[in-house]
Amino acid sequence: MDSKANLKNRIIGVILIIIIISIIAGLGVLGYFALNGKKEKAPEQEAEPEVLTGSSKAGSGEVKTLESNGIATKAKKKMMEGYEIIGEMRIPKVDLKTNILAETTKRTLEIAVAQIYTTSAINQPGNTVIYGHNYRNSLFFSRNDELENGDVIYVKDSEENEKKYVIYDTFITTSTDTSFYTRTAEQTGGKAEITLSTCTDDASTTDRRLIILAREE
Repeated sequence: MDSKANLKNRIIGVILIIIIISIIAGLGVLGYFALNGKKEKAPEQEAEPEVLTGSSKAGSGEVKTLESNGIATKAKKKMMEGYEIIGEMRIPKVDLKTNILAETTKRTLEIAVAQIYTTSAINQPGNTVIYGHNYRNSLFFSRNDELENGDVIYVKDSEENEKKYVIYDTFITTSTDTSFYTRTAEQTGGKAEITLSTCTDDASTTDRRLIILAREE
């Protein structure tokens, strides 16, 4: 009986050893495939970023730019009540500092001044026309009638580049006169110019506009 019991115990022991070895081998195989699978997925996680030539998405407040290393990044446009800010204007003589908005609407002219025409862009060769209300107080272009030839205007574009402009002419005309708008880079001698336009104090009865021309120094 003892010999039979010993034989039975030995058989059970061998079976247990075989089972343990099989489990260890199985875990080893699973570990190998798991490690191999991670290595195969690694390139997907390190995929190259999208390269763009530069574009904008209207109304989103985002603009895509192309850096020198060819990797596209997103930069936020500056906005004011949902309108794009394309620059900033300072006129020290009349204590004015205001944003310049890209659209000319009833609301933009209530909160800032706005571009109504440009041959290229703000601070670029050619002419940019900026309109602002005359509220007959200290807001926006209300004190433009105090400006004279030789006074200075500072304009900063959307990239924070600032130029100094010197006024060289002022005159009064009608609201329908746009003959002075289209001054090209050739006509301005390759310099940037700005034109400020606003109503005169008596515009409600005469429909006249005060025009100020300034050229980069």
